[in-house]
Amino acid sequence: MTDAGSSRYDIDDPAKIQGRDEIQSGDHNLAELRLDRALEAIGEIDGRLLLLGAGAGRYARALAKARPDLDIVAGDLSQVAITEAVAIGGPPVYLVMDAQQLPFLSGCFSAVIFFDLLEHVPDPPTMIAECRRVLAAGGVLHFFVPLEDQPGTLYHALRDGRRIPIHRWKEDHVGHVQRFQQADVLQLIWAAGLTVTDVKHSFHLIGQIHDIVDYWQRERSMGGRGRLPVPLVKLATRGVFFVTWRLAYLEDRVYDGGKLASGLHVTALLERDE
Repeated sequence: MTDAGSSRYDIDDPAKIQGRDEIQSGDHNLAELRLDRALEAIGEIDGRLLLLGAGAGRYARALAKARPDLDIVAGDLSQVAITEAVAIGGPPVYLVMDAQQLPFLSGCFSAVIFFDLLEHVPDPPTMIAECRRVLAAGGVLHFFVPLEDQPGTLYHALRDGRRIPIHRWKEDHVGHVQRFQQADVLQLIWAAGLTVTDVKHSFHLIGQIHDIVDYWQRERSMGGRGRLPVPLVKLATRGVFFVTWRLAYLEDRVYDGGKLASGLHVTALLERDE
């Protein structure tokens, strides 16, 4: 696990808020894939579900639509994001909260879910320990995390890159302050006293190309250096995305193994005492 240091990312910058769009069945994109795997992980649980890092609420709304029987609480550290989520409406309850210091009694949730959150927090072990604390016995933790320090990925190959400083771009534009390998993540889960029950992978080679091109155009659009004029950068990006967006989804649907994967889906269980 690598700590990238202090980020200039502002969680309340409206331009940075994630989760305003909706996840629709049949979209055939990576958000739908993550949602499907989360629903598979929680199975037939009942009771209360906690979604962390909810942003403006797209996963919370999708979970509520797929599982209207659950009492869903969705939280985010960003006041702006939660205000937007509440304004959009829907059945989840939204709260501003710090995932490293959850405002709940111990053992009060049947499931805890998060997507793309662990890489943003200063203290990942504390966050995972808090997830375990609020889980009831027999409860399920499921999450997705990028593996941006994983050997065999483009991110690892570019870890010291100057021409394509993808890690600096991610820190500046979306606040990634941690970079993980798979072993780091699994060790966090085991150390918290949870039992890993399932591991799947995604974000293979095509997805990584898509992602790196995306952050290249973000950097150039915000005034970063480069030879191509920004309009040509945006045109080139649209051309790449036309090919990679659906192919990345198909790539991950067909193959969920670890080779060349930079995304990790983990399901863990808080086992009941015998």
